[in-house]
Amino acid sequence: MPGLNDKIFLPISIFILNVVLAIFKFVLLCAVGAAFAIYSKYGDEYADSVRWTRSAGYLEMIKTTIGSSKSSKISRSAKTALVVGLIVTVAASFLDKGIAHFINPAFRPSSESTKMVVISQQFSGNTIRKTFAGWSVVVPSDGNITETMEKVLGSSLAIPDARSDQTYTPVTADYTIKCDHFDFSLNGENLIKDGCARLYPRIRANTSNDDSIVIPRSPNRWSILLNSDKEPYNVRVATLSSSFEISEDDGCATYESTRLRPYGDIEDGISSFPTTATSKCIASNGDIGIVSVTSTRFTFSEREYNTDLTSQIFADTSDELILQMNETFKTKTIPPQAGLAPSNRSVEMWVEVRAMNSSVDILACSYDSYQFNSTSTFINVECVYHIINVFVANQPFNPKIKEAAGIPKGYYLGTFMILDHLPAIQNGNHARISLAKLRNDTAAVSDYMARLGTNVYVDYYEDKFYAEYEVKDIQAGLEVPLWLLVVSGIILIASFVLWQLTNWIVDSSHTNSLYKIMAKRMGFHSDRPVLLRARLEPDEPLELEGVVLLPVEGIQGTDPKNKP
Repeated sequence: MPGLNDKIFLPISIFILNVVLAIFKFVLLCAVGAAFAIYSKYGDEYADSVRWTRSAGYLEMIKTTIGSSKSSKISRSAKTALVVGLIVTVAASFLDKGIAHFINPAFRPSSESTKMVVISQQFSGNTIRKTFAGWSVVVPSDGNITETMEKVLGSSLAIPDARSDQTYTPVTADYTIKCDHFDFSLNGENLIKDGCARLYPRIRANTSNDDSIVIPRSPNRWSILLNSDKEPYNVRVATLSSSFEISEDDGCATYESTRLRPYGDIEDGISSFPTTATSKCIASNGDIGIVSVTSTRFTFSEREYNTDLTSQIFADTSDELILQMNETFKTKTIPPQAGLAPSNRSVEMWVEVRAMNSSVDILACSYDSYQFNSTSTFINVECVYHIINVFVANQPFNPKIKEAAGIPKGYYLGTFMILDHLPAIQNGNHARISLAKLRNDTAAVSDYMARLGTNVYVDYYEDKFYAEYEVKDIQAGLEVPLWLLVVSGIILIASFVLWQLTNWIVDSSHTNSLYKIMAKRMGFHSDRPVLLRARLEPDEPLELEGVVLLPVEGIQGTDPKNKP
């Protein structure tokens, strides 16, 4: 059930709104007139004068209010009624403007839709790791990551001929999980066996002749030390490639989008915002392999890993991998000569790994050195936290996409989309990163990719994008707060009831105008008024159809003592 603060979409134009507001204003002013009529019937001897003054308009009401305030003969209740009447009349006249202030133009997709298949030419460049140009987007801190992906897929980036008056929503479908446990190896070290698929991420650290030491912590937890005899000048935790083989002939892979920072001094903390890279592969039997990786890089300019700084970066201070890395670096100091790096010196990288069902977390740290001359060497601890979500789903082939693309085409290396997570700002600083939220976002991306399934296909061999869309026309209308509709409806109904009841109960001498009262009592017409010959000049008597109502002498000869 919608709340009063929710907004309701009304498919009407500004013109219709103005008509409705005009009717609202008319009924409201009639209700104000009814209130004056009730006062005229039950008020004191000045009540009719108050009602007649109101019928003359704002200016006369203001002048009469000012003039009456100086008279001691006029009752306080009449003066109060005149002031209140003036305020209520003005408020009722401008209330429609106040209502319009809360109403905003809005657009929404229509209820009717059609489906269409889009085939668009893309560009990925002559590289091994394929990603279509421009398929990278920023996700706001309070944004929904799958809605962001949907907006990209519905934009002119994917649909060059997209019309501005239509919305394009990729078709999604339910899927079944076929495999969520897998053989798992890291840098050639087999950690989990007997899975239904194979995941083998590899951390590339610009090292050669890699040798590793694996320390099991639990059935799904490992600590790994990587060694290399490569010269450590500019050694860094560079990228993570996550290859996922879903069958003997079909596989897919994605990789972290590396954000390089400039040489020189850096501030302790995050060196790049969290980034999610996702990929989807379709096998010949309809299986869909999904790989999504979220990576967060953080760097320290100190010689020792600073445990306090990790708590300033991450909100998850009790994370098992971070705690273990803290313990490792408490006894591990980067050698002072790291930046000088003789070619025969050993380089180390420390890795913490946790695997559970379809998720894998990897925290890797190493040191990074930059040397500009023989005396200036900058040494930093550089770390990256990877969150991997991977599984195999199954979904019936979309016949339209299969006919257009001829899928599948086997194993390929490519990233479907890259999403940068923009952190929130608190007190002028970036808020701490929530690993739990990143895990949820990574899982949400994988779920959305699986729901896209065979309705969306990316061909990196031909640089083509295939997708089926639900197309809806954009409907223009107005967005109105629910509370405003409720309050306006109550006011309108109450005003209409007051207006009609007053005309029914109160005598017409208190509801009609002075002109109609005089004409009726003189017998010129009944309840249906018509125009009569009447003219009032300063030096002429007031006549109505030739009958003198007020002679000039009567007007000029009034006794000044009887004036209020």
